[in-house]
Amino acid sequence: MLKILVVSPSSKLSKLVHELMPEAQRVGVSSAKEAQTYLRQQIFDLCIIQLPLPDEFGVRLARQCASQYPIGILLLTKKETYDQIVYQVKEEGIFVLGIPCPKDMIDQALRCLEAGRIQIQRSMIQIKKLNKKLRDDRLIYQAKLVLIEQYHWSEEKAHHYIEQIAMNSGQKKSVVAQMILDKNAGKA
Repeated sequence: MLKILVVSPSSKLSKLVHELMPEAQRVGVSSAKEAQTYLRQQIFDLCIIQLPLPDEFGVRLARQCASQYPIGILLLTKKETYDQIVYQVKEEGIFVLGIPCPKDMIDQALRCLEAGRIQIQRSMIQIKKLNKKLRDDRLIYQAKLVLIEQYHWSEEKAHHYIEQIAMNSGQKKSVVAQMILDKNAGKA
């Protein structure tokens, strides 16, 4: 379930977010200090900040969120300050809308942020898989090196040996490689 932190001096924004995304779980706060407390305690998918906030303008909070948390950020600011705010946060991946604006524009911005978050999550999963494969490949290559040095085997024969042991024992090649490295570490 989508979890949204709404930071606004007025409760109207939280009600609007509920109207636009009733399926989302949302937490509404009125200050940057409260927002920081919630951000440390919970994981949010999106953060909507309506400027200005009572205890700070809000741009600093948005930048902090962008740098410390994997979260989509929407800043809502008066049209008079829109250009200035966009200039301040343009390098940080923060979405800015000038208000007042139509409800459907806010809805579209939220949907874009949600879609971006989903893509980032998919990419993170793919990166984790690739990192694991890289670690496994590194172990296998290290084990092959040990076999080549210890038994004067060819790379092909060492590779075949690791595959054969893995297949016969029903284990992954990386597990077999780790066993070879552990066994060799005892001899060193």
